[in-house]
Amino acid sequence: MRTSDFPVVPSKDSSNPIAQPPFTLSFPYSFPTSFPLMKPIRFPHLLLISSLAALPATADTVKLKNGKVYEGTATERGDVIDIEIPMGKIIDHQTVKKSDVAEFTKTLPDEKEAADLASLVPTADALTAADYEKTLKDKVDPFLKKYPVSKFRPKVDAIAKTLRDELAKTKAGDVKLDGQWLPAAELKWNDYNVKALRLLIQLRSQLKAKKPMDAYQSFAKIESSHVASTAYPKAAAEISKAIKDLVASLNAAAAEQPAKAAERAASLKSLTQDKVASVEAAIAAEITAFKAKVEEEKSRKVPVTSFYPYDLNSIKESISGTEKEITRLAALDLTKLTAASTKFQAGLKDFSEKAFQSAKSNFEDAVKAYPNDTFVKKMAADAKLAAENAARNASSATIPGTSAAAVTPAANPLPASGAVPAAPTPAPKPAPAKTEAPKPAPSPATVADPNPVSEPEPESNLPLFLGGGAGLLFLVAILAKFLGKKKSED
Repeated sequence: MRTSDFPVVPSKDSSNPIAQPPFTLSFPYSFPTSFPLMKPIRFPHLLLISSLAALPATADTVKLKNGKVYEGTATERGDVIDIEIPMGKIIDHQTVKKSDVAEFTKTLPDEKEAADLASLVPTADALTAADYEKTLKDKVDPFLKKYPVSKFRPKVDAIAKTLRDELAKTKAGDVKLDGQWLPAAELKWNDYNVKALRLLIQLRSQLKAKKPMDAYQSFAKIESSHVASTAYPKAAAEISKAIKDLVASLNAAAAEQPAKAAERAASLKSLTQDKVASVEAAIAAEITAFKAKVEEEKSRKVPVTSFYPYDLNSIKESISGTEKEITRLAALDLTKLTAASTKFQAGLKDFSEKAFQSAKSNFEDAVKAYPNDTFVKKMAADAKLAAENAARNASSATIPGTSAAAVTPAANPLPASGAVPAAPTPAPKPAPAKTEAPKPAPSPATVADPNPVSEPEPESNLPLFLGGGAGLLFLVAILAKFLGKKKSED
């Protein structure tokens, strides 16, 4: 029986190939005892259904009068149409008569290429300048050169503009993380959150790649070193949803471990003697690296440690950790943590701008949510001390005779690495001013003045004495004359 002999019953939605019912056979059916050579039977409905997910963004469409629809690359050939339907790495070929076609839509080459370019925006996070330049050179610019008057040119021009604008931002030092652009200036004071965002992006990539254990370890790194970051609540929410996938992968690893171990042992036995030693050494190095990794994770108190696929005990230990971790993650108050991380980020910005009182308030709020985190507590202590010094500095400026520079806030700008800055130290109180003793004037006998200037002679009191004495004598003379005249009268 040929493929076309199978009855096809159109559904109510005849334009939807998925809605078509499966093929039916009449029973009872007697199977032959011998099978002659036959051409393989193809089931176009099944091919069509399985290929839908692999269809390109735009494709030629061939709709038959019976309601069946094919999408792919169609080529007219005489009175038939050949259709290539992509199915991942496999291409299914279908040929239909033009007389059976109800509608045929041919997609133009520029439309297909423009549709492919549309997937370039919005752009991915953390692209480098080299990434943007390569995309423009290899994909966008060739289209613009090849189709100068295409009706899809405006859309591609817009894509090119977006890429060039973002390229300029990247060259200026800005970075796109979690869909948001962070200016270069912010990267200096917000390095703590930037590093956490990069780990969050890594976590999402690992979840997309179906690597739940790797994604969990990225979450654990955020939690151990950047718990007050804005990325932490997001990472906690996403790993909480993915924890079931982690449990499933661990259970699968436990089930597969005996076969893996047996396969490895058999492989070793099959090796020649000269190769056994090198392979065993490689396995030993692998085990040593695994143990060191687990020890490092335990030092950070990671609840679910990594496992070794050939070691059942390590797998069981990981499974045991997930049971407790599910409960712990479910108890997290993500709304509260999100508010606290926002406060902490604001505090970092305030601290960098020397708004110490505001930084102190924001850090104190963050400490309430993260009371055991060393970095959060350190920033709160530094901001408190800097705020006190700033207040002392301001008050000293109002005291007469005291310089405002006598007391300075000992605030250390947050280092770009996000490391804990050195604690500020109180400024010493100003020492009382010392009065220098006047230096003795140089002796004329020992110091010669090249341009001597005669000093004025000190004023004498001799004229005063002379005038006073003359006046006194004058009075004595008058008195003597008066007494002599009076005597003569007597």
